[in-house]
Amino acid sequence: MLKYKYIKAQLAKTNKKNDENYVITRIWNRLDNIDIKFITQQYIVREDGKYALTDMFFPQLNLHIEIDEGYHQSPEQAQNDLIREQDIISITGHEIKRIDVTKDLITVHEQIDEVVHYIHSKVEEMGSDFIPWEVEKEISPETYIKKGEIHLKDNVAFRTCADAANVFGHSYKGFQRGGTTHPYHEETMIWFPKLFPNGEWDNSISADGKVIREKNAHEHKVDDHIHEVIHHQKHRRIVFAKVKGPLGHIMYKFKGEFELDTQMSMEERCLIWRRISETVKTFPPIKKA
Repeated sequence: MLKYKYIKAQLAKTNKKNDENYVITRIWNRLDNIDIKFITQQYIVREDGKYALTDMFFPQLNLHIEIDEGYHQSPEQAQNDLIREQDIISITGHEIKRIDVTKDLITVHEQIDEVVHYIHSKVEEMGSDFIPWEVEKEISPETYIKKGEIHLKDNVAFRTCADAANVFGHSYKGFQRGGTTHPYHEETMIWFPKLFPNGEWDNSISADGKVIREKNAHEHKVDDHIHEVIHHQKHRRIVFAKVKGPLGHIMYKFKGEFELDTQMSMEERCLIWRRISETVKTFPPIKKA
């Protein structure tokens, strides 16, 4: 049932884009394989700090599908598309297939069939290396404890703070606070922020995901908060930001490991956290004595 809801939510993201919706829906239906996961409007940060959204992404295959509508035909846009495509390939190492929807319907269908055939052949070539898509395993702490690490490129998100904390050695049944200690690394905190203005806090994350700005929304509390964190709290944080998941519910998405830039924090009167790693190690639960 979770998989069905996920698929409907991904297709719904293209509802207002007729060409995109038609092609993506046809690809998915022609594949007829629910072991293959797809993502629509996949977010990718480019080298210049800007971001790109690819139309359809198959994470198990590292394959993106781009749908070229009429405006892509101009020489200027074609050049921009080429640069964008080269950026994506350079950053991710992924492959991109393009479908030109300015052609007649039969030709569009032929292009779609070629992509579908290519995907089937990729799955077949991978053999036992192809891991079937299982939604429950994808959001289970045990999956990442066994894997031994979490990487930013894996788009890891957990349903609860407790699940996120438990991949580092905790055994929480329930947990609602904004952060907790790391059982294996005393200098590190596991943090669950809202990276947008909300009540007491005015937080944000840069477009490239490398810098988090944390500030108390009340001017008279700003300096006290900065002083408290700099002098009395841990300066490393593994971040799981509170976001809306693909099914519309709240999830906690991995953003990387960050370290406090104390100098810039004091200069800007705002806590500046800089990403120092896209990968963190995971740990089994600590055994109680």
